[in-house]
Amino acid sequence: MYAKVKDHDNLVRDMNSKAVLNTDRVGLQDYYLKRDSVKKEQSEKLETKQRIEKIEKDMSEIKELLRDIAMKGNNNGN
Repeated sequence: MYAKVKDHDNLVRDMNSKAVLNTDRVGLQDYYLKRDSVKKEQSEKLETKQRIEKIEKDMSEIKELLRDIAMKGNNNGN
């Protein structure tokens, strides 16, 4: 059995457990959508960070290879 909480349209009290329950289904749906959106955004940021780190690593490897090629070219030119 539930009783309305005074001055709060979306709240009821469970008379057995004395717990106060929120009955605002629309608010709950909004919360779930916002939470999922934040999780997705965080996941996308992490993925972007990982991609940038990989690109930076690849660029370092390319630079090292170019240095090696340049050194070999200088040694062959002498």
